[in-house]
Amino acid sequence: MTVKIEIVLTSGVDGVFYPGQEVIGEAIVVLTKTIRVSRLKLTISGIGKTEWSEANSQNGRFLNLEQFLFQANDAASSTTYTGKECYLHSELILCQVNDFMPAGGYTYGFACPLPEAIPASFEGKNGRIRYSLTVTVERPWKQSKAHTLGFQVSRELDLNKVPLLPIKAEHTKFLSCWPCLPSGSLALSVQLPSNGFIPGQMISTLLRINSRRNIKVREITTVLIQKTTYSARWPKHRQRIESVIICKTVSPGITLPEGGILAEENLQVPWLLPTTCCSKIIKICYEIKVALEVNTCYLQDPFAVIAIPIVIGTIAERDSELSEEETVLEWSRKS
Repeated sequence: MTVKIEIVLTSGVDGVFYPGQEVIGEAIVVLTKTIRVSRLKLTISGIGKTEWSEANSQNGRFLNLEQFLFQANDAASSTTYTGKECYLHSELILCQVNDFMPAGGYTYGFACPLPEAIPASFEGKNGRIRYSLTVTVERPWKQSKAHTLGFQVSRELDLNKVPLLPIKAEHTKFLSCWPCLPSGSLALSVQLPSNGFIPGQMISTLLRINSRRNIKVREITTVLIQKTTYSARWPKHRQRIESVIICKTVSPGITLPEGGILAEENLQVPWLLPTTCCSKIIKICYEIKVALEVNTCYLQDPFAVIAIPIVIGTIAERDSELSEEETVLEWSRKS
């Protein structure tokens, strides 16, 4: 092999960098014989891409016979949606040669600053965000020789810079089962001490369940969900949301006593990417969802569900005592 290229990073920790940092390193080029070289170039780039396919649907209707025959012969007809976004692209000329370059080893140092607004690296089912360094040896009338090294970008989210409040959410479910059972209602209230957490923290959900008559609750499920929104721009604007259950707790059912019950469910946050909105085509958010399953055969929908959006950060909120006068973020829903 006439040309060997290596990229060595001397900054960052295990190839991980943060916005605003400099990517510092050396490009090492080894020539086993004298060759003609135009120039040596370093490129740093950051690109986000989304892609997925969806089956085409005509809702059972065809405009003409030709369309019917085409669809019949192409049952797997689908549309591919794609999106692309460039966060970083810069070129640095390491050496302008335009002449013969003797055999030997050459080392070129470089320092590339990262912009503050770039998103973190990401790998998902329907999209990705990747950063890389590429060293290229350009030769006249010859194919260029290139070597690429990927690196990771991580972002911090300081919860002290995000508006955080305790949250209380309510859901009232009407249990009208006439003529088999008298009408009634089930009220579910969920309260969180804050809407911001970091990995390792415990999310304490306080549940209050009330009913106008004795009802058997079969199961109480509390889950932490990561929702990734992928956006495409071609052939038209479209979104796909991927929801993943990160962790959950399931408590056995009970018969509600008169006056209801008060319970507490706890979830520990594992290592997660922080909530992010720096990218226009890939966004990550989180929610806590609490579901009650009522033990009755008379309801078509035996579930009462509350979903509460939360923020996952990397730097914890400083401890503070909330006074009674401070507002609690609250909303309610009925079904």
